[in-house]
Amino acid sequence: MKQNLGDEIILNIENVDSEARGIARVDGYVIFVPGALIGETVTAHIVERKKHYSVAKIKSLLKASPYRVQPRCEVYEACGGCNMQHASYDHQVKVKSSLIEDAIIRIGKWKEADIAPVIPSFLVWGYRNKAIIQARYQKGKRKLGYFARGTHDVVNLKACPILDPLINLVYANLRNAVLQSDLSFYDEERGEGLIRNFVLRSSFSMKKILLAWILSREPDDREYKMISDISNGLYKDVSPFLGGVQININPSKGNFIWGSKTQSLFGEDVLVERFENIKLRFGVSDFFQVNVLQAFRMFEIVAELAKDSKHVLELYSGVGSMTAFLASFCNDVVAVEEWRPAYESLVSNMTNNGINNVTAICGKAEDVVKTRVSGHFDIVVVDPPRTGCHKDVLNFIGRVISPKRVIYVSCNPATLARDSKILNEYGYNMENAMPLDMFPQTSHVESVVLLEK
Repeated sequence: MKQNLGDEIILNIENVDSEARGIARVDGYVIFVPGALIGETVTAHIVERKKHYSVAKIKSLLKASPYRVQPRCEVYEACGGCNMQHASYDHQVKVKSSLIEDAIIRIGKWKEADIAPVIPSFLVWGYRNKAIIQARYQKGKRKLGYFARGTHDVVNLKACPILDPLINLVYANLRNAVLQSDLSFYDEERGEGLIRNFVLRSSFSMKKILLAWILSREPDDREYKMISDISNGLYKDVSPFLGGVQININPSKGNFIWGSKTQSLFGEDVLVERFENIKLRFGVSDFFQVNVLQAFRMFEIVAELAKDSKHVLELYSGVGSMTAFLASFCNDVVAVEEWRPAYESLVSNMTNNGINNVTAICGKAEDVVKTRVSGHFDIVVVDPPRTGCHKDVLNFIGRVISPKRVIYVSCNPATLARDSKILNEYGYNMENAMPLDMFPQTSHVESVVLLEK
């Protein structure tokens, strides 16, 4: 039976996908239902129709899951930040376990894989140490918040329950001050307007916040004074939590947050995070795990897996958080990072912690491995972005240096499965997979996978 746009239909939810959408089937045809949980029966109407699937919106719940809970966020339905606040936390963990298993078995084609249960997060609310706030001029209004799911329409946001409470405190004061000013917000259609984004980062251990104003152009004298006045007023309101404020200029029309020019308005330009006896410095634009307590647990897992190795190659190393742990267990580490500010933090972190067995290289992993990496490595550790490893990186690992072991850290089960399948073709077998919930209230899940020849 074919469903048309607007048709109302009763659906039984059989499963969920990686975007936390319920999956129903009618005569073999797949219908995705955002916000639906496994085992629920819903009345929904079709809002999108494709050749191989449709998307339906819930109109009413005929049979609710016992795991359904009331979301904490007042803009949860519209916001694109979280997609699982409507499920109890124990159910979220079960869903993530099934997503990992499905990806590894279905996409990766691993018939045998030892997949451990997902390790729950210490904190399920207030854990996130980074916020990217969109500032947009839309439909004649200035808006501050997150993008709505699947669009660039900004949902006005007063607070976010998964953010570090200190970030919410600073953001609340910032929001009030900015909206009371006449500073212009960015209009994507016209490419006009001054403020594009605000980025707020926090240190969990040191209780400090960094704030960056992302501007589309250099501010004029009046605008610069207003930005300075707001920032200084903010510092007085939330002192001693605000560690520093920066301005970044990004004139491009793309989606990348950061421009090439950054200046410090006042205060520090780095945060410090402490892991036992290790102190890690990172800038507001550097990659750093958003769930600090869970990240610490993950670094320990990776270091334990690598502890018998002498020579380690680490790709996509960021500011050196995992590097520091690896260096304490191994003879030497070659660490590769593409983003220049993160690379500089990596070098600084090794020096400041007295770690002298790390060689840091700045460059894209796929370029560096071709020209600047040679010799024998017992193990390669990779922690790529969501898009996974470049094919040249996988070829270098599998064909050129062929280490006995590979540790693959991933925040995307699909690309993890895809890349592990390629490594399997080079002779690697998956010994175990250890998922960790780094992102409560979302369907994202982190994994540490060990592959051996």
